[in-house]
Amino acid sequence: MGISAVLLLIFAIVPGTSYAWGMRGTTIGGEKGAMLPGALIGLLLAIFSNILVVQEHFYIFSALGAVSMYLGGAMTYGETLGFSMKTKPAENMKKGLTALFIKGFLWFGVFGALFSTGVNAVCGKYSLLELVLIFILTPTVAVGGYFLFNKPLNPAENKFPKFYFSKTRQESWGALLGVFLVLIVFGAVKQSFFTIIFTLSCALFGGVGWIIGQSLQIYSKHYAGNACSRILRYLSVSKNTDSWKIMECVLGAFGGLGSAIGFILSYKYFKEAVFALEQNGGLLPLNQAALNVLFIVWILLLGLDSAHYFVKAPVTKDELQAQLSAQKIDMAEFSARLIKAVEKVPPFFKVYRRATELIEPILYSAIPFMLIALGSENAAETTSFFIILFVLFQELAFEQNMPPRVTVVLKVIFGLVSAIVLLLQFVFGIVWGSSITIVMYTVIYEALTLLWLVPKEVSKELNNDKADSSFNIKKYLKLFLKRKAIVKTHIYFIASIALTLLIAL
Repeated sequence: MGISAVLLLIFAIVPGTSYAWGMRGTTIGGEKGAMLPGALIGLLLAIFSNILVVQEHFYIFSALGAVSMYLGGAMTYGETLGFSMKTKPAENMKKGLTALFIKGFLWFGVFGALFSTGVNAVCGKYSLLELVLIFILTPTVAVGGYFLFNKPLNPAENKFPKFYFSKTRQESWGALLGVFLVLIVFGAVKQSFFTIIFTLSCALFGGVGWIIGQSLQIYSKHYAGNACSRILRYLSVSKNTDSWKIMECVLGAFGGLGSAIGFILSYKYFKEAVFALEQNGGLLPLNQAALNVLFIVWILLLGLDSAHYFVKAPVTKDELQAQLSAQKIDMAEFSARLIKAVEKVPPFFKVYRRATELIEPILYSAIPFMLIALGSENAAETTSFFIILFVLFQELAFEQNMPPRVTVVLKVIFGLVSAIVLLLQFVFGIVWGSSITIVMYTVIYEALTLLWLVPKEVSKELNNDKADSSFNIKKYLKLFLKRKAIVKTHIYFIASIALTLLIAL
């Protein structure tokens, strides 16, 4: 890569991934939220690869990025962060930061390993037998790592794993360690220097980035308020700065930088890997008919999985009381809903909810990864655009706490848009270009987030100022601007988006 291409990649991917990781913590958390920064990394690497066939088939790389970053989102880290920041002085700074390095290393390391393995697979470096071996060994060793490193756990009986980085929560970093080891060893056996270099760079920057991000959060929360420098005092939570967002955005920036550096260092081997892709003019599936059937089955399973948004467990009286205490509902709504409230949720709903939690990593990561690795262009296109948009729609229409009428409107609108996107792709054969895709990852995500976030934050201010019940746009915007930490965060998001789009488009 030329020096100009290198600089452009870095200056686009660092702010882009910083925004995307911060957006993950703003709108969609967990595994599905992690798909956004992964997809953006894959897309930007394709755009700045200077390889025409890669740029034309960018959706393969953005899709691989999305499903590869998904798994790390299953890790719990809230209590881990607490070791180093909950109190001043820290409860256990060494343990807290060491744990974050391990978790950051594994999260981005698994991303790098899966992404590079997927690239090798779609470019024909692995045979069908080798792919089957990867598909079998990876989950098997992951389960082994989970039980070896993350079990037993029973806080009531004071039983904890030997290496435990939380207080009460179930950890899963052992499973990611299993995935990481399988793929890095497989890459070494196959002499895939792209996998080794790219994976280790992502892992190292992920680990170091989380330590630096957390250190800045600690400084913001406990020390910046007393700093001599005015600029440093501006980072303090007392100055309406969201210290948690500092941590997230710094981690995202380092993760993006690590992927860029890994890509630059292994670019020679990446070009060698995509030679087959160039020769074939794109994906060359092992069996197109079989993949089409499997793809349709996958889409149907995604539809069935979405049913859990409609099959809701009855609200318990304790949950209603908690909502009332948190002022999420008023006394009138509490009294009306109390009639249908139950003392205890029936066991069926707990089993059903647990089943949906277990199946989603398969539907949103394992299956699309396997389909793409086997050469399904439909799976790559769908994951790159529709799935990233679909998980945002799920969150806004079903997960966020909004008024019932608003929720119904969102369900209808988002349902129609989802159906239209699928129809345009599969009936009319439209492939969403890289420009439209990156705008969806950035501008559309930010715009839809603000559409639900602004009313939510304004309602908090209205609750604080019940004396004035008048309404106008000027007052509405003025009330939102009072939420200074939120405003600062989204100014940063918009600036990061602007810089990334300016360079990438």
